[in-house]
Amino acid sequence: MAHDYEYLRRTLDAMARRVQHALHDSLQALRRSDTIGAGQIIHDDPDINALQQDIEDLVARFITQWQPVLRDLRRVLAILTVAGELERIGDYAKQVASYVRRAKEDRHPLMMTTDLLEMGNMTEDILSTSIAAFLAEDPAAARTVATFDDRIDARRHEIIAAIRETVLHDRSSLDAVIASIAITHILERVADRATNIAERTIYLATAAHESLNE
Repeated sequence: MAHDYEYLRRTLDAMARRVQHALHDSLQALRRSDTIGAGQIIHDDPDINALQQDIEDLVARFITQWQPVLRDLRRVLAILTVAGELERIGDYAKQVASYVRRAKEDRHPLMMTTDLLEMGNMTEDILSTSIAAFLAEDPAAARTVATFDDRIDARRHEIIAAIRETVLHDRSSLDAVIASIAITHILERVADRATNIAERTIYLATAAHESLNE
C-alpha cells in the first residue's frame, strides 16, 4: 500500500509542477504581450486535465484494492480534492493566456501596472506555499496562506480602484480596463483555490476543519 500511495503522491506532485509552470508562464506572457507563449499554455492545458484524470483513476484503484481506513483514506481523498483545485488553477492560467492573445488580436494593450505585476507574483507565492505545505502535510505552513490571501484581496481592490479612475479620464482605454479587471479576478480565484488546498492540508494533518478565508 505504501508504494501505491507514494506513486499517487508523485503523480500529484507532477501535476502541481505543471500547474505552477502554467501560471508562471501565463504571467510572463502577460508581462511581455507574448502571444506565442500564451498559445503554448492554451495548447498544453489538456495535459493538466489528463493528469487529473490519472489521479482520479489511481485513487479509485487504491481505494478498491486497499480499502483504506481513517488517516489513509483521508490522505487519498485529500489528493483527489487537491487535484481538482489544481485543475481549476490550470484553467485560470489558460484564461490569462487567452486575454493576452485576444488583446493582440483586437489591438488593444493590456494595462500592465506595477500593482498588477506584483499581484501576479503574490499569486505565484501563495500557490507554491500551499502546494509545499500539502506535500509536507504541514498545517503550520498551511496557515501562513491566510496572510497571503488577505494581501492579494487588498491588492485587487486597490488595482480596481486605480483602473476605474483611469477609465474616467480616458474612455479609449475601456477594453484594456475590462481585461485588466478580469485578470485581477482570475488571480484572486487562484489565491482562493490555493487557500482551499491549505485548508485541506490542515484537515489532513489534524482531522479538523479550519477556515482560512473569512
